[in-house]
Amino acid sequence: MEHREKKQPLRLNLPIPRWVWIVLAIAVIAGIFGTVSAGKRSKQPPEVITVSTLQEIVNVSELSTYTAVYNGIAQVMNEAEPEQTDYYVSYEAKVYAGIDFEAIQISVDDEAKMIYVKLPEVTITKVDVDIASMDFIFYNNSANTSTVSQAAYKACEADAQRESAKQEDIYELARQNARNVLTALIDPLVEQVDAEYGLSVS
Repeated sequence: MEHREKKQPLRLNLPIPRWVWIVLAIAVIAGIFGTVSAGKRSKQPPEVITVSTLQEIVNVSELSTYTAVYNGIAQVMNEAEPEQTDYYVSYEAKVYAGIDFEAIQISVDDEAKMIYVKLPEVTITKVDVDIASMDFIFYNNSANTSTVSQAAYKACEADAQRESAKQEDIYELARQNARNVLTALIDPLVEQVDAEYGLSVS
């Protein structure tokens, strides 16, 4: 009687390439971190528009928002005899006008979805006289001394400050530029957090 051996099933003991294990490990790790990250994001409170956030954005202290070139003539009187003119001095100066950004008033109406920004008064923030532009006409020759330029410079500063304060256009243009600056600062935040909010700057 013929003896036959049972045939064993064919088994392939092929090793799994290392790159397959690496790909699987990366996929598992990415899935875990993705789940954790999504969980963290879901727990973060939604961003809201607040007065404190807006104040941080516009808190740039004093800012000159308009510069004008002013040509003037200052009259300098005699100190001993205030009724007599020592000399006149013509000059050119740059006049800077702006607002104190720390004095801006901000309010947020969540029901109406409006942001209200109230500007403080515009002021002349700086006067810069070009000393090289000064030209003198003396009525009192004894006033023509080595220190006359220093006294004349101060007189020109005071004259430019006084005269430019009378120019309404300087104030209006500085105010309009301040509105534009604030709008450019606040608008990006509004678009990012809640584009339904409106902005009023006055």
